[in-house]
Amino acid sequence: MRHRRLLPAVAAAVAALVASPLLAGCGSSSGDGTVTLTFANADPSATWQKAIDGFQKANPTVKVKQLNIPYAQYTSTINQRMSQGGGGIDLMVVDAGGALADFANRGFLADISDLKNDALNVALSPDMVTSREVGGKLYALETWTTAQFLYYNKDALAKAGVEEPPGDPAKPWTYQQLTDAARKVQTAKAADYPLLFDQWDSYYQLQMMGVSAGGGDGISADGKVDFSNAGWQKMLTWYGGLFKDGLSPRGITNDKNGALFSGGKAGFIISGPWGLPVSLSGGVKFGIAPAPYWAGGKPATSTDSWAVGISAKTKQRAAAEQFLRYLTIDPQGNSESAEVAGITPTNKESYAKYAEAAEKSAGEVSANFGDIMEYELKNSAVHRPAVTGYSVFEPGANQMFADIRNGSDPQQRAAEADRAIADQIARLK
Repeated sequence: MRHRRLLPAVAAAVAALVASPLLAGCGSSSGDGTVTLTFANADPSATWQKAIDGFQKANPTVKVKQLNIPYAQYTSTINQRMSQGGGGIDLMVVDAGGALADFANRGFLADISDLKNDALNVALSPDMVTSREVGGKLYALETWTTAQFLYYNKDALAKAGVEEPPGDPAKPWTYQQLTDAARKVQTAKAADYPLLFDQWDSYYQLQMMGVSAGGGDGISADGKVDFSNAGWQKMLTWYGGLFKDGLSPRGITNDKNGALFSGGKAGFIISGPWGLPVSLSGGVKFGIAPAPYWAGGKPATSTDSWAVGISAKTKQRAAAEQFLRYLTIDPQGNSESAEVAGITPTNKESYAKYAEAAEKSAGEVSANFGDIMEYELKNSAVHRPAVTGYSVFEPGANQMFADIRNGSDPQQRAAEADRAIADQIARLK
């Protein structure tokens, strides 16, 4: 998963939920001058409907219909429709990194470089815009973003005699400090699970650990796969050791981790901004700190979420660009786009309102939430690599992580992954 949605009951503290019917259709113009756009996405229709309603109110001659495609079938459906003439799609959500590069290289996305300056002027950080470029051309604009936090159980740390990590975003713990603290929680039996990750075996979350260790993205710009380098081996050995030593559990699926922490069963969890309302949903007394980094390495924190691009085959380019501007460059539209999902908007004005609401949601506990996230987005955010073959690279990396979590030797398994993923990428080329 690239992002997690907030629990509906808790997300209301940050944003209101709305409901709407499922819509689907094809971009067209009517005899009365009204233009109808089809917006393909992989979310429930309610997620985007508030922004659509706001846009249509401000632009009564443009109507937007949704084409809601289940996430698991999204990429294959877009590939099929766009390869067969466009399927009436005018705009579409597109994921980060290689997913964007793949859509762009296959001619699915229109060049929207004319929007770059306006987008840069309102983005919370410039790389939110530039990370969506391929070959020097801009193909999508981020509506939402993410960062990483270290959430900790105050009672568990107190019982284990562990000093709480600092909340200053410029002074994060190292992974070694986190490991030592988790061992103390384990020894004191202060929590059933000393350390959890929001997403086991996920390149989205684990990429930052390899990068901070000096291993790079695990794949170079020219497509060379390398999880065998010293940085990634440091990270993978540590990752496997967590489960071998019982600091992190095997056999627990990702959907259980947030609830385990919010229920007071864990000492620490590394999670995204959605971890705040999830933690608030339970009875745990918790604190929030910046994500760790490797001593001697650079701070690195995973980021990205959906962006929106314009179909290269749309016949309604002007209206599509108008809607894209509303979702991203217009602060009201960007806020509305993120409100129902309860995820972080990218427009700096929208972000300020989101952060203020999040900081107030838990009083003193969440007072540093916005500062941590903004600091990470501006200073340590790492984007997924925009490389050819990412569609096989990511699942190959995830399987490697899973095997190491379950006991495979990191050096041997990384070498196997390097060869296997490289072979798959070569076949794609």
